[in-house]
Amino acid sequence: MRTLAERVRELVVATDEYRRTMAQAAGVGIHEATTLGELLHRGPLPPSAIARRLGIASASVTSLLDRLTIAGFVERQPNPVDRRSVLVVLTPGGRSTIRAMFDLFTDDIEQAVRTAEPRYVTEFGRALGRMAPALRARAADRAALEEELARRTRPPDETGG
Repeated sequence: MRTLAERVRELVVATDEYRRTMAQAAGVGIHEATTLGELLHRGPLPPSAIARRLGIASASVTSLLDRLTIAGFVERQPNPVDRRSVLVVLTPGGRSTIRAMFDLFTDDIEQAVRTAEPRYVTEFGRALGRMAPALRARAADRAALEEELARRTRPPDETGG
């Protein structure tokens, strides 16, 4: 299991590097690219949802959306459900850019596993499908994570071990 965890960690690090490089190639930052991806997969979102997803302040999201608007990737539209707010939507250019980024990512993953036996690729897909929700559920309980991290980092004399 430790080897699997290390390989997943390596994949996460490589994915982070890939995402940064891909964002730079598209002429945006990593938060901007993440925002475009969220809009592609989730549809129009209020700025507050983008702030939560990115873990940044609303003022930072305003600046980010201004940059994406100037670049022609997004636009703000009135929210039909709440007239006090707006929704951020992809423009055709933004949709085309983020779609191309995801298509290239898919092609690169396909190339990496092309020689693997299909049954292993299928099982790996299932395993990844279980890992993501488990990690999301764990991340949703910050207090439990803090408690567990504190327990694991206490000096041995404090834990009775």
